[in-house]
Amino acid sequence: MGTLYMVATPIGNLEDLSFRAARVLRSVDVVVAEDVQRARKLLGHVGCNPKVITYREDSPESREDAIVERLRAGDVALIVDAGTPGVSDPGPDLLARVRAEGLPIVPVPGPSALTTALSVVSFARQPVAFLAFLPERRVRRERLVRRAADTARTLVIYLPPHGAAERLAELESWLGDVPSALCRELTKLHEEILESTLADIANHVAVVGARGELTVVIDVGGVAESPAVDRATVEEQLRSHLEAGMRPAKAAGAVARALELPREDVYRIARELREPPVGSA
Repeated sequence: MGTLYMVATPIGNLEDLSFRAARVLRSVDVVVAEDVQRARKLLGHVGCNPKVITYREDSPESREDAIVERLRAGDVALIVDAGTPGVSDPGPDLLARVRAEGLPIVPVPGPSALTTALSVVSFARQPVAFLAFLPERRVRRERLVRRAADTARTLVIYLPPHGAAERLAELESWLGDVPSALCRELTKLHEEILESTLADIANHVAVVGARGELTVVIDVGGVAESPAVDRATVEEQLRSHLEAGMRPAKAAGAVARALELPREDVYRIARELREPPVGSA
């Protein structure tokens, strides 16, 4: 029976690979990776040539079956394209499967864009909320960001290069022009660390563009909590629109905008107002 090693790999500079990580990669017969070519480059750097099996977020269950079978025969190392497996990268589903099979798992810690960014930002303080990549739907993004800002002092968000400036402007509209830091190409030749405000960073990205994924650190320690809006106020405004003949979806949109609330939450209340309670005559 083998062990699954969760091996952190460099996020840019190959010199950041630890001695232990190199030793583990040289010792295993199989490496599970997101991309074969990227993995081969790293493995060549440490002077080994194990079998490489691809594994991604969308890999079928049969791929996990194959990895478990390999584990029964010997040690396996899991790596991702850059950083620590499972930190906004493939890993959790496979971990759950391996644990369910009763097979041992050992972490080999190392580089991560999350901790690297936090280490070079002057305003970063605990508690930190790591949001990784934001949801696709705007209402879900807003709800996630606002809730995190209510409980954390620092937010860390990953942004893809496409649409990054628009996302930054969106964050400013929710949080204000708060202290923020842009960390790009960390540990690489063109590393950029810009500590300023959300508005400045959004403008900077809009002008110069974004190359590669961005790590954004935001100081929300001074963000005032939005005044609480009770359900009675929401229902009162919804009833006014509904009695005027407005459809629930449109009424929910109008009230959500007026009270700066997530539309999905308001729409749920609107539907409850239109639908009689179960069991009523």
